[in-house]
Amino acid sequence: MSTVTRQTPLAYAQQRLAPKMTVLNGMEVAIEYTSAELEHKRKATLGICDVSCFPRFGVKGLNVVQWLKEKKVEIPPQANSWVKQGDTLVLRLGLNEFLLEDQLDGQACAALCDATQPKAYGLYKVQRNDTALILSGSHVQELFSEVCAIDLRDAALLPNTVVMTQMAGISVTLLRQEFNGENVYRLWCDGTYGPYIWDTLLEIAEELGGGAVGLSCHYKEML
Repeated sequence: MSTVTRQTPLAYAQQRLAPKMTVLNGMEVAIEYTSAELEHKRKATLGICDVSCFPRFGVKGLNVVQWLKEKKVEIPPQANSWVKQGDTLVLRLGLNEFLLEDQLDGQACAALCDATQPKAYGLYKVQRNDTALILSGSHVQELFSEVCAIDLRDAALLPNTVVMTQMAGISVTLLRQEFNGENVYRLWCDGTYGPYIWDTLLEIAEELGGGAVGLSCHYKEML
């Protein structure tokens, strides 16, 4: 039986850039748009990278903490916080709602998707079809100041804090993460709004001297 390859929510918006594509986790994803030298300059200034191909798992319910602990998932201490467990980000979006996302080599989400969910727990799996981005570079705060509904200087994005806000009129989830020795920002939004968010952020990035970067710009040694 053949497996259908999914498209990133950003596929149509990225077409004009003619990226080099590969398939990861059953989804086509852009691994480069131009030369590695230019993309690293963009990343250092204001890079926007599509990581919608990373596996995600959403779950909520009154007994979700107990269930996740039994599945050996590390629990963030409070609502609107997150932890990194191995190669998996664990976001606590509310007291009883969680979003997990495997990074390039993570396996936790697949295991949880396959796990038996007893009715006694009263849990609900939340379908996640997110557009997911990595924002990087010295001009990220300038981008936030143009499109975000709240002040998102580093004081608002403390380590291990999840911020849910609006960006360019769209509801987004944000966090700040140290990755490869630098601060980057992770963004998730409903996949249907992905092309709009991508086009909006990319226009600003290009004005500020940055632009689109492929997955290999962040994960070259792993691809």
